[in-house]
Amino acid sequence: MAENPTRRHILYTTGIATTAGVTGNVTARTQENGADDEFNSVDVMFVRMMIPHHEGAIQMAELIPDRTDRSELLDLQTALIEEQEAEVDRMCELLADVDAAGCGEVGSMMPHEMGELMPADDGMGPGMHDDEIHPDEMMPREHMMTHDDRRALRRSENDEFDCLFVDHMIHHHEGAVAMSEYILEEGESERVTDLATEIIDAQEAEIEMMDEWSEEWDC
Repeated sequence: MAENPTRRHILYTTGIATTAGVTGNVTARTQENGADDEFNSVDVMFVRMMIPHHEGAIQMAELIPDRTDRSELLDLQTALIEEQEAEVDRMCELLADVDAAGCGEVGSMMPHEMGELMPADDGMGPGMHDDEIHPDEMMPREHMMTHDDRRALRRSENDEFDCLFVDHMIHHHEGAVAMSEYILEEGESERVTDLATEIIDAQEAEIEMMDEWSEEWDC
């Protein structure tokens, strides 16, 4: 699939912790620009983290045709890519509306890279302020793929790939659900809340479906 530079990249300059450096003054900026000032910094962090999270799911789905001929996964690939790309486009529009960086930036970091760069302790990373949420609170690290996970998935095929794929995608979707549930509690934007609710509904349904596949395939 050809990469669309207008939405395929999200900026994390010094690891994921620097998100707060961009989001901290978003309310003041949006009020000055006459944009939707209901967004708070947590709303913007959610969107900026969810974009590469969705792109990670797209990258995983793009592996399917060359590694399996299982019809369930081939059908899932088409639906998942269309769903995730449409939501990425919506999220890029949200960031543009509040004049927040996030799309069309060079130097992106995908979810597996975010997990490896998160600080090992519970302290604030570089660029974080005491009044800002740490990304670990929004995205539990156990839901993030590592380079080794991605390498194993790329090198597998047939039944091994099928089981690895559903296992990783279930955990990946669970991460999106966790992020979305968090923003329902901490966010202010109705538009972001609506998006989060849709993400929860769609990805919980896919998790249930892939759990059934995993049992059927004796994974």
